[in-house]
Amino acid sequence: MNQEIVEVVEIGEGGVWVEGIQRSACGSCSARAGCGQHTLSKLGRPVRLWVETHDAYSLGNQVVLALPEGSLAFSALSLYGLPLIGLVIGAVLGNQGGSEAQSMMAGILGLVIGLGAARLFARRNKDDWQPTIVKECSGHPQAIEINTLD
Repeated sequence: MNQEIVEVVEIGEGGVWVEGIQRSACGSCSARAGCGQHTLSKLGRPVRLWVETHDAYSLGNQVVLALPEGSLAFSALSLYGLPLIGLVIGAVLGNQGGSEAQSMMAGILGLVIGLGAARLFARRNKDDWQPTIVKECSGHPQAIEINTLD
């Protein structure tokens, strides 16, 4: 499981809104150009995420959030890949007729079918892709050692 320390910023019915905690190491890491965390921190607006939970948390609590192994890559691949594959297959099949307009229309139809397939796939796997709160942190976030190789 991939784990990350986040902070509870809002409490709602059935869950909490969390935001990632900026790490001080981001400023000194040599991988800044290829790091998503560094890129997101430059946007100036933290990323918020809704996490369903029945446990009670207070504003400002720091918690460890876990994503199931491979869920982020698998969801991104399916939600971006299925529409792209639909677009390409539709354009290729539409090109068999010889008209550019047919190819464009078939490509758009393939894209729409791919988007529908991605939406259906996301609904079926929604529970498998949900992050969960593993534990509450009791102290400074850098004091906790997180093992992502479980």
